[in-house]
Amino acid sequence: MDLHSVRQQFPALQQQINDHPLIYLDNAATSQKPETVIRAVEQFYRHQNANVHRGAHQLSERATSAFEAARTTVKTFINAASEQEIIWTRGTTEGINLIAQSYARPLLQPGDEILLTELEHHANIVPWQIVAEQTGALITVVPINENGDLNLQRFAELLNDRTRIVSLTHISNALGTINPVAGLVRQAKAVGAAVVIDGAQAAPHLEIDVQRLGCDFYLFSGHKLFAPTGIGVLYGRQQLLGAMPPWQAGGEMISRVAFSGTTYNALPFKFEAGTPNISGALGLAEAIHFLSALDRKALARHERALMSKALELCSAIPGFTRIGSPTACTSILSFQLSSHHQQDVGLMLDQQGIALRTGHHCAMPLMERLGLPGTVRASFCFYNTLEEVERFAQALEQISQMRSFAVAETISTQSIFDSSPFGREVRDSDILAQLTPLKHWNDRYREIMQLGKQLPAFTTAMKTDEHRINGCESDAWLQVSQDAEGRLWFAADSDARIIRGLIALVLAAVNGRQPEQILAFDMKDYFDQLQLTRHLSPSRGNGLNAIIQAVSERALQRAHNPE
Repeated sequence: MDLHSVRQQFPALQQQINDHPLIYLDNAATSQKPETVIRAVEQFYRHQNANVHRGAHQLSERATSAFEAARTTVKTFINAASEQEIIWTRGTTEGINLIAQSYARPLLQPGDEILLTELEHHANIVPWQIVAEQTGALITVVPINENGDLNLQRFAELLNDRTRIVSLTHISNALGTINPVAGLVRQAKAVGAAVVIDGAQAAPHLEIDVQRLGCDFYLFSGHKLFAPTGIGVLYGRQQLLGAMPPWQAGGEMISRVAFSGTTYNALPFKFEAGTPNISGALGLAEAIHFLSALDRKALARHERALMSKALELCSAIPGFTRIGSPTACTSILSFQLSSHHQQDVGLMLDQQGIALRTGHHCAMPLMERLGLPGTVRASFCFYNTLEEVERFAQALEQISQMRSFAVAETISTQSIFDSSPFGREVRDSDILAQLTPLKHWNDRYREIMQLGKQLPAFTTAMKTDEHRINGCESDAWLQVSQDAEGRLWFAADSDARIIRGLIALVLAAVNGRQPEQILAFDMKDYFDQLQLTRHLSPSRGNGLNAIIQAVSERALQRAHNPE
């Protein structure tokens, strides 16, 4: 199989980012889309656009036929027994919520147990927490071993006659661990538990056979499977789905409506209220056709080769530490560099056109178990090349050779206010004059990093939970002081270079001003003038918003209760 020609079918991979050819290593978050999928969505809106199931005209009949053919494609892809077992959703998250509320909530009683694992994505934790609160059920968590494998002994021990539901991931999105789900399903069924499998990460990499697995529910999202966003699949055994009440109500999920009562539609339509994502379903079917036409065993071999090469090259980099080394693992590499914060690593790689993910990966309980604020995650797909892996490793080695981020030391709390130049020598007007002439993001980034170095550092004793900024993925802290004239002076610190730089920009705009002036300052316009917003990833943007929010809250407090 000519993987080069396969790669050429993905338009997004042909572009440049920051004047470098794009190396896309964020496939666990979402995959790129082949031309055939893009064309299928476009063709629907150009030539087939009509609502399904309801129209009395030819266009609607064509759309309905294609829409239901897509359902058959999914049924074949995962080897479900019937099209009635395939429910369209917006994605894995919506599907798990549907199961929790429609299947689990009527079933669970106080004292019943829901068994989860430490590997779960938030989407397979929070819906179960909600239903547990609603029903009085208890959540039990299976721990992992030090290498990232699920602790199979504890799984068996935690199963008991009170276990009603076992919900677990097929593949961990954070560590790449492949769980032995077929065996786990058999153990769970032996105690009478229903089994839900989050297959969001597995569907793009493994051949799924729900009948062989024996699970009760299986879920995956289209956008990770080379299909559009906003479309997903919930597979459920027909017997269970037939007994479950609808989760959402409206058009399409009904057979007859009267004010005296309503009769629900047959499967699968009972769970598909409203106009569905028709184009998304057609795009997902086309993605499945595209993938099924390839030699999936060859794709898997290539992904293993990518992962093996990445491990070989990165393991030789000073300060590189792989997080987790599961026995069975997909092409997900989570790691840290001892010399640099994860957000800084992600930003510096992005400057070289290398796109990957940093943070907790929507797996905060797992990060807490590992004792980490987050990791850098490179996730590979069959359209990546060995040359891209080599370029990634080279860029990572260059970062590792950079000196650790040194900042000025401080010896007292007062000195963090007195020694900061921001609000005294450096104001927001100076920042605008300094940064706006710079046309390239890399140039601005360097200047922001230099500004961040001028922030006085907090001592360990100052980095308390009382001063921690909530909502910032990197650790960050904020303190405030008010002088005799009522002006506020802020001091802040972070363990990430980019966040320190953003803090410096904020402090230049607010320090030395009255609380009312700070609250009236248009921070959005300020950052728009700096033209930085479009360069901030969601995690860094969230960090910036958290800093601004923390400053505003403290200004509001001092406005009402001045010292």
